[in-house]
Amino acid sequence: MNNNAEAKHNRILVVDDEQVMCSLLADILTEKGYAVDTAHDGKEGIQMENKTLYDLVITDIKMPGMDGISVIKEMKKIDPDLVSVIITGYGSLETAQEALRLGAYDYITKPFQIDSISFIVRRALETRQLLLANKRLMGFLRDQNVILDKKVKERTSQLELLYNIGKEISSTLEVDEILKNIVNRISDNLQLEICSILLLDEKTGELVIRAARGLDKEVIAQTRVKIGERISGWVVEQKEAVLVEDIEKDPRFMKRNLERYYTKSFISVPIQTKRGTLGVININNKKNKQLFTKEDFELIREIASEAGVAIDNAMLYKSLQDTYLKTVTALVSAIDAKDHYTRNHSESVSKYAVAIAEEMELPPEKVNTIKLAAQLHDIGKIGVHDQILTKASSLTAEEWEEVKQHSVKGAEILSPLGFLKDVAEIVKHNHERFDGKGYPDGLRGENIPLGARIMAIADAYDTMASTRPYREILPKDKIIEEIKRSSGSQFDPKVVKAFLQAVEKGKF
Repeated sequence: MNNNAEAKHNRILVVDDEQVMCSLLADILTEKGYAVDTAHDGKEGIQMENKTLYDLVITDIKMPGMDGISVIKEMKKIDPDLVSVIITGYGSLETAQEALRLGAYDYITKPFQIDSISFIVRRALETRQLLLANKRLMGFLRDQNVILDKKVKERTSQLELLYNIGKEISSTLEVDEILKNIVNRISDNLQLEICSILLLDEKTGELVIRAARGLDKEVIAQTRVKIGERISGWVVEQKEAVLVEDIEKDPRFMKRNLERYYTKSFISVPIQTKRGTLGVININNKKNKQLFTKEDFELIREIASEAGVAIDNAMLYKSLQDTYLKTVTALVSAIDAKDHYTRNHSESVSKYAVAIAEEMELPPEKVNTIKLAAQLHDIGKIGVHDQILTKASSLTAEEWEEVKQHSVKGAEILSPLGFLKDVAEIVKHNHERFDGKGYPDGLRGENIPLGARIMAIADAYDTMASTRPYREILPKDKIIEEIKRSSGSQFDPKVVKAFLQAVEKGKF
Protein backbone atom coordinates (compact mmCIF):
# COMPACT_ATOMS: atom_id res chain seq x y z
CA MET A 1 0.00 0.00 0.00
CA ASN A 2 1.41 3.44 -0.99
CA ASN A 3 1.52 6.54 1.22
CA ASN A 4 -1.45 8.18 -0.52
CA ALA A 5 -3.58 5.09 0.05
CA GLU A 6 -2.61 5.07 3.71
CA ALA A 7 -3.31 8.82 3.99
CA LYS A 8 -6.94 8.40 2.88
CA HIS A 9 -7.66 6.76 6.21
CA ASN A 10 -6.54 9.91 8.08
CA ARG A 11 -8.81 12.93 8.53
CA ILE A 12 -7.27 16.35 9.16
CA LEU A 13 -8.94 19.58 10.30
CA VAL A 14 -7.27 22.94 9.52
CA VAL A 15 -8.42 25.87 11.69
CA ASP A 16 -7.26 29.34 10.55
CA ASP A 17 -9.03 32.68 10.32
CA GLU A 18 -7.01 33.51 7.18
CA GLN A 19 -8.98 31.87 4.37
CA VAL A 20 -6.02 31.94 1.96
CA MET A 21 -3.76 30.15 4.49
CA CYS A 22 -6.52 27.68 5.29
CA SER A 23 -7.12 26.85 1.60
CA LEU A 24 -3.38 26.59 0.87
CA LEU A 25 -2.81 24.04 3.65
CA ALA A 26 -5.91 22.11 2.62
CA ASP A 27 -4.70 21.94 -1.01
CA ILE A 28 -1.20 20.79 -0.02
CA LEU A 29 -2.48 18.06 2.29
CA THR A 30 -5.25 16.95 -0.08
CA GLU A 31 -2.62 16.53 -2.78
CA LYS A 32 -0.72 14.25 -0.39
CA GLY A 33 -3.83 12.07 -0.14
CA TYR A 34 -5.28 13.21 3.18
CA ALA A 35 -8.98 13.90 3.77
CA VAL A 36 -9.01 17.57 4.84
CA ASP A 37 -11.72 19.81 6.29
CA THR A 38 -11.33 23.49 7.16
CA ALA A 39 -12.75 25.85 9.79
CA HIS A 40 -12.25 29.63 9.93
CA ASP A 41 -12.52 30.16 13.68
CA GLY A 42 -12.08 28.21 16.91
CA LYS A 43 -15.75 27.67 17.72
CA GLU A 44 -16.47 26.27 14.27
CA GLY A 45 -13.47 23.98 14.59
CA ILE A 46 -14.63 22.69 17.98
CA GLN A 47 -18.10 21.96 16.57
CA MET A 48 -16.58 20.03 13.67
CA GLU A 49 -14.27 18.06 16.02
CA ASN A 50 -17.26 17.17 18.18
CA LYS A 51 -18.98 15.60 15.14
CA THR A 52 -16.04 13.95 13.38
CA LEU A 53 -13.16 13.26 15.83
CA TYR A 54 -10.24 14.09 13.52
CA ASP A 55 -6.91 12.31 13.59
CA LEU A 56 -5.02 15.61 13.45
CA VAL A 57 -5.93 19.26 14.01
CA ILE A 58 -3.73 22.04 12.60
CA THR A 59 -4.64 25.41 14.10
CA ASP A 60 -3.31 28.92 13.88
CA ILE A 61 -2.26 30.20 17.27
CA LYS A 62 -3.39 33.81 16.67
CA MET A 63 -7.12 34.04 15.89
CA PRO A 64 -9.82 36.50 16.93
CA GLY A 65 -12.30 35.30 19.59
CA MET A 66 -10.51 32.09 20.57
CA ASP A 67 -6.80 31.48 20.13
CA GLY A 68 -5.24 28.18 19.08
CA ILE A 69 -4.20 27.15 22.57
CA SER A 70 -7.83 27.49 23.80
CA VAL A 71 -9.01 25.53 20.76
CA ILE A 72 -6.62 22.66 21.57
CA LYS A 73 -7.70 22.63 25.23
CA GLU A 74 -11.39 22.35 24.30
CA MET A 75 -10.75 19.71 21.64
CA LYS A 76 -8.71 17.65 24.13
CA LYS A 77 -11.82 17.48 26.28
CA ILE A 78 -13.62 15.88 23.33
CA ASP A 79 -10.79 13.53 22.39
CA PRO A 80 -7.96 13.15 24.93
CA ASP A 81 -5.89 11.34 22.28
CA LEU A 82 -6.11 14.23 19.79
CA VAL A 83 -2.82 15.16 18.09
CA SER A 84 -2.46 18.84 17.22
CA VAL A 85 0.00 21.05 15.36
CA ILE A 86 0.30 24.84 15.86
CA ILE A 87 0.77 27.38 13.03
CA THR A 88 2.85 30.33 14.20
CA GLY A 89 4.76 33.28 12.81
CA TYR A 90 8.42 33.95 13.45
CA GLY A 91 7.50 36.42 16.16
CA SER A 92 5.61 33.92 18.30
CA LEU A 93 8.03 31.02 18.82
CA GLU A 94 7.75 31.37 22.58
CA THR A 95 3.99 30.98 22.29
CA ALA A 96 4.47 27.88 20.09
CA GLN A 97 6.81 26.40 22.65
CA GLU A 98 4.17 27.05 25.32
CA ALA A 99 1.68 25.20 23.10
CA LEU A 100 4.06 22.24 23.01
CA ARG A 101 4.18 22.22 26.77
CA LEU A 102 0.37 22.13 26.79
CA GLY A 103 0.24 19.06 24.56
CA ALA A 104 0.64 20.17 20.93
CA TYR A 105 2.75 17.70 18.95
CA ASP A 106 4.72 20.28 16.91
CA TYR A 107 4.48 23.68 15.27
CA ILE A 108 4.70 25.04 11.73
CA THR A 109 6.23 28.47 11.15
CA LYS A 110 5.09 30.97 8.56
CA PRO A 111 6.09 31.06 5.79
CA PHE A 112 6.29 27.27 5.61
CA GLN A 113 7.84 24.77 3.24
CA ILE A 114 5.72 22.00 1.70
CA ASP A 115 8.23 19.25 2.52
CA SER A 116 8.42 20.45 6.12
CA ILE A 117 4.63 20.38 6.43
CA SER A 118 4.44 16.87 4.95
CA PHE A 119 7.09 15.60 7.35
CA ILE A 120 5.47 17.13 10.44
CA VAL A 121 1.98 15.92 9.47
CA ARG A 122 3.19 12.40 8.72
CA ARG A 123 5.06 12.16 12.05
CA ALA A 124 2.09 13.62 13.94
CA LEU A 125 -0.28 11.05 12.45
CA GLU A 126 2.17 8.23 13.21
CA THR A 127 2.27 9.47 16.79
CA ARG A 128 -1.53 9.41 16.86
CA GLN A 129 -1.57 5.81 15.64
CA LEU A 130 1.01 4.82 18.21
CA LEU A 131 -0.99 6.49 20.97
CA LEU A 132 -4.16 4.71 19.92
CA ALA A 133 -2.37 1.38 19.53
CA ASN A 134 -0.81 1.80 22.95
CA LYS A 135 -4.18 2.69 24.43
CA ARG A 136 -5.75 -0.40 22.87
CA LEU A 137 -2.88 -2.51 24.14
CA MET A 138 -3.16 -1.06 27.63
CA GLY A 139 -6.91 -1.64 27.56
CA PHE A 140 -6.35 -5.21 26.42
CA LEU A 141 -3.79 -5.75 29.18
CA ARG A 142 -6.17 -4.29 31.75
CA ASP A 143 -8.92 -6.61 30.53
CA GLN A 144 -6.54 -9.55 30.60
CA ASN A 145 -5.41 -8.62 34.08
CA VAL A 146 -9.04 -8.47 35.21
CA ILE A 147 -9.69 -11.87 33.61
CA LEU A 148 -6.48 -13.31 35.03
CA ASP A 149 -7.23 -11.87 38.46
CA LYS A 150 -10.71 -13.37 38.32
CA LYS A 151 -9.31 -16.74 37.27
CA VAL A 152 -6.69 -16.63 40.01
CA LYS A 153 -9.35 -15.81 42.59
CA GLU A 154 -11.63 -18.55 41.26
CA ARG A 155 -8.82 -21.10 41.23
CA THR A 156 -7.71 -20.02 44.69
CA SER A 157 -11.27 -20.48 45.88
CA GLN A 158 -11.39 -23.91 44.21
CA LEU A 159 -8.09 -24.98 45.75
CA GLU A 160 -9.28 -23.75 49.13
CA LEU A 161 -12.48 -25.75 48.68
CA LEU A 162 -10.51 -28.85 47.67
CA TYR A 163 -8.19 -28.39 50.65
CA ASN A 164 -11.09 -28.02 53.08
CA ILE A 165 -12.92 -31.00 51.61
CA GLY A 166 -9.74 -33.07 51.74
CA LYS A 167 -9.13 -32.02 55.33
CA GLU A 168 -12.68 -32.78 56.41
CA ILE A 169 -13.05 -36.13 54.67
CA SER A 170 -9.65 -37.31 55.86
CA SER A 171 -10.65 -36.53 59.46
CA THR A 172 -13.33 -39.23 59.51
CA LEU A 173 -13.76 -42.80 58.34
CA GLU A 174 -17.55 -42.66 58.44
CA VAL A 175 -18.89 -42.84 54.87
CA ASP A 176 -22.06 -40.84 55.59
CA GLU A 177 -20.06 -38.11 57.34
CA ILE A 178 -17.71 -37.89 54.34
CA LEU A 179 -20.61 -37.59 51.91
CA LYS A 180 -22.39 -35.00 54.06
CA ASN A 181 -19.25 -32.84 54.21
CA ILE A 182 -18.77 -33.02 50.43
CA VAL A 183 -22.40 -32.10 49.66
CA ASN A 184 -22.39 -29.17 52.08
CA ARG A 185 -19.07 -27.77 50.82
CA ILE A 186 -20.02 -28.01 47.13
CA SER A 187 -23.49 -26.55 47.70
CA ASP A 188 -22.19 -23.58 49.68
CA ASN A 189 -19.27 -22.84 47.34
CA LEU A 190 -21.21 -23.01 44.06
CA GLN A 191 -24.52 -21.76 45.56
CA LEU A 192 -26.48 -24.74 44.22
CA GLU A 193 -30.17 -25.46 44.24
CA ILE A 194 -29.56 -29.22 44.41
CA CYS A 195 -26.56 -31.42 45.17
CA SER A 196 -26.68 -35.18 45.70
CA ILE A 197 -24.35 -38.16 45.95
CA LEU A 198 -25.58 -41.61 44.95
CA LEU A 199 -23.67 -44.77 45.88
CA LEU A 200 -24.15 -48.36 44.80
CA ASP A 201 -26.08 -50.52 47.23
CA GLU A 202 -23.98 -53.67 47.52
CA LYS A 203 -27.06 -55.82 48.15
CA THR A 204 -29.26 -54.64 45.25
CA GLY A 205 -26.66 -53.24 42.84
CA GLU A 206 -28.76 -50.08 42.53
CA LEU A 207 -27.75 -46.47 43.07
CA VAL A 208 -29.30 -44.86 46.14
CA ILE A 209 -29.04 -41.30 47.45
CA ARG A 210 -26.71 -41.30 50.47
CA ALA A 211 -26.36 -37.52 50.91
CA ALA A 212 -28.23 -34.53 49.45
CA ARG A 213 -29.14 -30.85 49.74
CA GLY A 214 -32.26 -29.41 48.14
CA LEU A 215 -34.20 -32.70 47.83
CA ASP A 216 -37.32 -33.82 49.68
CA LYS A 217 -36.94 -36.72 52.11
CA GLU A 218 -39.48 -38.64 50.05
CA VAL A 219 -37.38 -38.27 46.89
CA ILE A 220 -34.25 -39.36 48.78
CA ALA A 221 -36.00 -42.42 50.21
CA GLN A 222 -37.66 -43.53 46.98
CA THR A 223 -34.87 -42.95 44.46
CA ARG A 224 -33.30 -46.19 43.27
CA VAL A 225 -31.48 -46.21 39.94
CA LYS A 226 -30.25 -49.27 38.08
CA ILE A 227 -26.90 -49.19 36.28
CA GLY A 228 -27.37 -47.94 32.72
CA GLU A 229 -30.76 -46.41 33.42
CA ARG A 230 -31.73 -42.76 33.77
CA ILE A 231 -28.93 -40.20 34.04
CA SER A 232 -27.01 -41.36 37.10
CA GLY A 233 -27.06 -44.96 35.91
CA TRP A 234 -25.79 -43.92 32.47
CA VAL A 235 -22.93 -41.90 33.97
CA VAL A 236 -21.87 -44.81 36.19
CA GLU A 237 -22.10 -47.33 33.35
CA GLN A 238 -20.21 -45.14 30.88
CA LYS A 239 -17.76 -43.89 33.52
CA GLU A 240 -18.14 -40.52 31.79
CA ALA A 241 -18.53 -37.12 33.45
CA VAL A 242 -21.06 -34.81 31.76
CA LEU A 243 -21.81 -31.07 31.73
CA VAL A 244 -25.25 -30.23 30.33
CA GLU A 245 -26.52 -26.68 29.80
CA ASP A 246 -30.15 -27.65 29.17
CA ILE A 247 -31.38 -31.19 29.71
CA GLU A 248 -34.43 -30.58 27.52
CA LYS A 249 -32.15 -29.95 24.52
CA ASP A 250 -29.54 -32.64 25.10
CA PRO A 251 -30.37 -35.72 22.97
CA ARG A 252 -28.48 -38.03 25.37
CA PHE A 253 -30.61 -37.23 28.40
CA MET A 254 -33.92 -35.59 27.51
CA LYS A 255 -35.55 -39.05 27.30
CA ARG A 256 -33.70 -40.36 30.36
CA ASN A 257 -34.88 -37.65 32.71
CA LEU A 258 -36.86 -39.84 35.09
CA GLU A 259 -34.86 -38.51 38.03
CA ARG A 260 -37.27 -35.63 38.39
CA TYR A 261 -34.91 -33.47 40.42
CA TYR A 262 -32.88 -32.89 37.26
CA THR A 263 -33.85 -29.61 35.58
CA LYS A 264 -32.05 -27.48 33.01
CA SER A 265 -28.32 -27.22 33.77
CA PHE A 266 -26.47 -30.00 35.59
CA ILE A 267 -23.12 -31.72 36.10
CA SER A 268 -22.85 -35.44 36.80
CA VAL A 269 -19.50 -37.05 37.62
CA PRO A 270 -18.75 -40.72 38.43
CA ILE A 271 -16.93 -41.56 41.68
CA GLN A 272 -14.22 -44.01 40.68
CA THR A 273 -11.66 -46.01 42.64
CA LYS A 274 -9.33 -48.94 42.03
CA ARG A 275 -12.24 -51.19 42.96
CA GLY A 276 -14.43 -49.67 40.26
CA THR A 277 -17.15 -47.04 40.05
CA LEU A 278 -18.78 -46.52 43.45
CA GLY A 279 -21.37 -43.89 42.58
CA VAL A 280 -21.97 -40.41 41.20
CA ILE A 281 -21.95 -36.76 42.28
CA ASN A 282 -24.80 -34.71 40.80
CA ILE A 283 -25.15 -30.93 40.95
CA ASN A 284 -28.14 -29.13 39.51
CA ASN A 285 -28.75 -25.41 38.84
CA LYS A 286 -27.07 -22.43 40.46
CA LYS A 287 -29.26 -20.19 42.59
CA ASN A 288 -28.17 -17.17 40.52
CA LYS A 289 -29.45 -18.96 37.36
CA GLN A 290 -26.01 -18.82 35.69
CA LEU A 291 -24.87 -21.81 33.66
CA PHE A 292 -22.21 -24.15 34.94
CA THR A 293 -18.74 -23.45 33.55
CA LYS A 294 -15.86 -25.67 32.49
CA GLU A 295 -14.12 -24.57 35.69
CA ASP A 296 -17.12 -25.84 37.73
CA PHE A 297 -16.97 -29.10 35.76
CA GLU A 298 -13.26 -29.63 36.44
CA LEU A 299 -13.77 -28.76 40.10
CA ILE A 300 -16.44 -31.44 40.56
CA ARG A 301 -14.22 -33.96 38.78
CA GLU A 302 -11.39 -33.18 41.20
CA ILE A 303 -13.75 -33.47 44.17
CA ALA A 304 -15.06 -36.80 42.85
CA SER A 305 -11.48 -38.07 42.66
CA GLU A 306 -10.84 -37.05 46.29
CA ALA A 307 -14.17 -38.53 47.32
CA GLY A 308 -13.37 -41.85 45.65
CA VAL A 309 -10.20 -42.30 47.68
CA ALA A 310 -11.90 -41.26 50.94
CA ILE A 311 -14.96 -43.47 50.42
CA ASP A 312 -12.79 -46.42 49.43
CA ASN A 313 -10.71 -46.02 52.60
CA ALA A 314 -13.83 -45.64 54.74
CA MET A 315 -15.40 -48.77 53.24
CA LEU A 316 -12.20 -50.72 53.80
CA TYR A 317 -12.09 -49.50 57.39
CA LYS A 318 -15.77 -50.42 57.84
CA SER A 319 -15.00 -53.88 56.50
CA LEU A 320 -12.17 -54.25 59.01
CA GLN A 321 -14.49 -53.00 61.77
CA ASP A 322 -17.12 -55.55 60.83
CA THR A 323 -14.53 -58.34 60.76
CA TYR A 324 -13.23 -57.34 64.18
CA LEU A 325 -16.72 -57.07 65.65
CA LYS A 326 -17.68 -60.47 64.27
CA THR A 327 -14.58 -61.91 65.91
CA VAL A 328 -15.18 -60.40 69.34
CA THR A 329 -18.91 -61.16 69.14
CA ALA A 330 -18.04 -64.78 68.41
CA LEU A 331 -15.77 -64.75 71.48
CA VAL A 332 -18.59 -63.39 73.62
CA SER A 333 -20.93 -66.08 72.29
CA ALA A 334 -18.30 -68.69 73.11
CA ILE A 335 -18.01 -67.32 76.66
CA ASP A 336 -21.80 -67.38 77.07
CA ALA A 337 -21.91 -70.91 75.71
CA LYS A 338 -19.52 -72.17 78.39
CA ASP A 339 -22.28 -71.80 80.95
CA HIS A 340 -25.78 -72.88 80.00
CA TYR A 341 -27.08 -70.46 82.63
CA THR A 342 -25.78 -67.42 80.72
CA ARG A 343 -26.40 -68.60 77.15
CA ASN A 344 -27.76 -65.71 75.00
CA HIS A 345 -27.28 -63.37 77.96
CA SER A 346 -25.44 -60.71 75.89
CA GLU A 347 -28.11 -60.64 73.19
CA SER A 348 -30.87 -60.33 75.78
CA VAL A 349 -29.09 -57.51 77.59
CA SER A 350 -28.60 -55.78 74.23
CA LYS A 351 -32.35 -56.01 73.47
CA TYR A 352 -33.34 -54.60 76.85
CA ALA A 353 -30.72 -51.82 76.76
CA VAL A 354 -31.91 -50.67 73.33
CA ALA A 355 -35.53 -50.62 74.56
CA ILE A 356 -34.58 -48.33 77.47
CA ALA A 357 -32.35 -46.09 75.31
CA GLU A 358 -35.11 -45.63 72.74
CA GLU A 359 -37.58 -44.83 75.50
CA MET A 360 -35.18 -42.05 76.58
CA GLU A 361 -35.23 -40.80 72.95
CA LEU A 362 -31.47 -40.97 72.56
CA PRO A 363 -29.99 -40.29 69.07
CA PRO A 364 -29.68 -43.38 66.83
CA GLU A 365 -25.86 -43.34 66.97
CA LYS A 366 -25.92 -43.41 70.81
CA VAL A 367 -28.49 -46.21 70.80
CA ASN A 368 -26.23 -48.17 68.45
CA THR A 369 -23.22 -47.61 70.74
CA ILE A 370 -25.20 -48.87 73.75
CA LYS A 371 -26.41 -51.89 71.75
CA LEU A 372 -22.85 -52.77 70.78
CA ALA A 373 -21.59 -52.29 74.35
CA ALA A 374 -24.32 -54.60 75.65
CA GLN A 375 -23.38 -57.26 73.10
CA LEU A 376 -19.72 -57.07 74.15
CA HIS A 377 -20.01 -56.28 77.86
CA ASP A 378 -18.80 -59.73 78.99
CA ILE A 379 -15.82 -59.94 76.60
CA GLY A 380 -13.50 -59.44 79.61
CA LYS A 381 -14.59 -62.79 81.04
CA ILE A 382 -12.21 -64.36 78.54
CA GLY A 383 -9.54 -63.59 81.16
CA VAL A 384 -11.45 -65.27 84.02
CA HIS A 385 -10.75 -68.93 84.82
CA ASP A 386 -13.40 -71.33 83.53
CA GLN A 387 -13.81 -73.01 86.91
CA ILE A 388 -14.82 -69.66 88.38
CA LEU A 389 -17.29 -68.86 85.58
CA THR A 390 -18.93 -72.29 85.81
CA LYS A 391 -18.69 -72.74 89.58
CA ALA A 392 -22.07 -73.81 90.98
CA SER A 393 -21.34 -72.84 94.59
CA SER A 394 -20.65 -69.42 96.06
CA LEU A 395 -17.44 -67.65 95.05
CA THR A 396 -14.63 -67.03 97.52
CA ALA A 397 -13.49 -63.44 98.16
CA GLU A 398 -10.46 -63.98 95.90
CA GLU A 399 -12.62 -65.47 93.12
CA TRP A 400 -15.07 -62.58 93.36
CA GLU A 401 -12.21 -60.06 93.02
CA GLU A 402 -11.12 -61.84 89.85
CA VAL A 403 -14.64 -61.73 88.43
CA LYS A 404 -14.90 -58.02 89.22
CA GLN A 405 -11.88 -57.39 86.99
CA HIS A 406 -13.70 -58.63 83.87
CA SER A 407 -15.16 -55.18 83.07
CA VAL A 408 -11.69 -53.60 83.16
CA LYS A 409 -10.25 -56.39 81.04
CA GLY A 410 -13.11 -55.99 78.58
CA ALA A 411 -12.36 -52.26 78.21
CA GLU A 412 -8.68 -53.08 77.69
CA ILE A 413 -9.55 -55.46 74.87
CA LEU A 414 -11.83 -52.94 73.12
CA SER A 415 -10.17 -49.56 73.74
CA PRO A 416 -7.15 -49.92 71.35
CA LEU A 417 -9.57 -49.47 68.46
CA GLY A 418 -10.68 -45.84 68.26
CA PHE A 419 -14.15 -46.61 66.90
CA LEU A 420 -14.90 -48.61 70.07
CA LYS A 421 -13.75 -45.93 72.51
CA ASP A 422 -17.27 -45.06 73.75
CA VAL A 423 -18.21 -48.76 73.79
CA ALA A 424 -15.17 -49.53 75.96
CA GLU A 425 -16.17 -46.82 78.47
CA ILE A 426 -19.64 -48.33 78.85
CA VAL A 427 -18.24 -51.86 79.19
CA LYS A 428 -15.78 -50.70 81.87
CA HIS A 429 -18.41 -48.98 84.01
CA ASN A 430 -21.54 -51.12 83.57
CA HIS A 431 -21.14 -52.42 87.16
CA GLU A 432 -20.92 -48.99 88.78
CA ARG A 433 -23.77 -48.05 91.14
CA PHE A 434 -25.65 -44.76 91.21
CA ASP A 435 -24.74 -44.36 94.91
CA GLY A 436 -21.03 -44.82 94.20
CA LYS A 437 -20.72 -48.30 95.76
CA GLY A 438 -20.06 -50.12 92.49
CA TYR A 439 -16.88 -51.13 90.69
CA PRO A 440 -14.25 -50.74 89.26
CA ASP A 441 -13.90 -46.99 90.02
CA GLY A 442 -16.74 -46.30 92.45
CA LEU A 443 -18.21 -43.59 90.17
CA ARG A 444 -21.34 -41.86 91.44
CA GLY A 445 -24.49 -40.44 89.79
CA GLU A 446 -24.11 -38.83 86.39
CA ASN A 447 -20.36 -39.31 86.47
CA ILE A 448 -21.20 -42.82 85.32
CA PRO A 449 -21.61 -42.91 81.48
CA LEU A 450 -25.31 -42.91 80.59
CA GLY A 451 -24.89 -46.05 78.49
CA ALA A 452 -23.47 -47.85 81.52
CA ARG A 453 -26.38 -46.68 83.70
CA ILE A 454 -28.81 -48.02 81.10
CA MET A 455 -26.97 -51.32 80.72
CA ALA A 456 -26.86 -51.82 84.50
CA ILE A 457 -30.65 -52.18 84.57
CA ALA A 458 -30.76 -54.30 81.40
CA ASP A 459 -28.09 -56.63 82.80
CA ALA A 460 -29.79 -56.87 86.19
CA TYR A 461 -33.18 -57.59 84.60
CA ASP A 462 -31.85 -60.43 82.44
CA THR A 463 -29.85 -61.88 85.34
CA MET A 464 -32.95 -61.97 87.56
CA ALA A 465 -35.06 -63.31 84.69
CA SER A 466 -32.68 -66.25 84.15
CA THR A 467 -32.01 -69.38 86.18
CA ARG A 468 -28.82 -69.25 88.23
CA PRO A 469 -27.07 -71.99 90.21
CA TYR A 470 -27.97 -70.22 93.44
CA ARG A 471 -31.67 -69.49 92.62
CA GLU A 472 -34.56 -69.97 90.23
CA ILE A 473 -36.02 -67.42 87.80
CA LEU A 474 -37.73 -64.53 89.55
CA PRO A 475 -41.28 -63.60 88.46
CA LYS A 476 -41.46 -60.50 86.27
CA ASP A 477 -43.38 -58.48 88.85
CA LYS A 478 -40.76 -59.31 91.51
CA ILE A 479 -37.98 -58.17 89.15
CA ILE A 480 -39.77 -54.88 88.49
CA GLU A 481 -40.31 -54.31 92.21
CA GLU A 482 -36.63 -55.02 92.91
CA ILE A 483 -35.52 -52.50 90.27
CA LYS A 484 -37.94 -49.91 91.64
CA ARG A 485 -36.62 -50.54 95.16
CA SER A 486 -33.04 -49.99 93.94
CA SER A 487 -33.86 -46.68 92.22
CA GLY A 488 -31.55 -43.98 93.57
CA SER A 489 -29.15 -46.49 95.13
CA GLN A 490 -28.05 -49.04 92.54
CA PHE A 491 -29.86 -47.49 89.58
CA ASP A 492 -30.35 -44.03 88.07
CA PRO A 493 -33.99 -42.93 88.80
CA LYS A 494 -34.31 -41.41 85.27
CA VAL A 495 -33.26 -44.69 83.69
CA VAL A 496 -35.62 -46.62 86.01
CA LYS A 497 -38.48 -44.39 84.82
CA ALA A 498 -37.61 -45.15 81.15
CA PHE A 499 -37.39 -48.88 82.01
CA LEU A 500 -40.88 -48.83 83.55
CA GLN A 501 -42.27 -47.04 80.46
CA ALA A 502 -40.70 -49.71 78.23
CA VAL A 503 -42.23 -52.43 80.43
CA GLU A 504 -45.68 -50.84 80.05
CA LYS A 505 -45.22 -50.95 76.26
CA GLY A 506 -44.42 -54.67 76.38
CA LYS A 507 -40.74 -54.38 75.49
CA PHE A 508 -39.72 -56.57 78.45
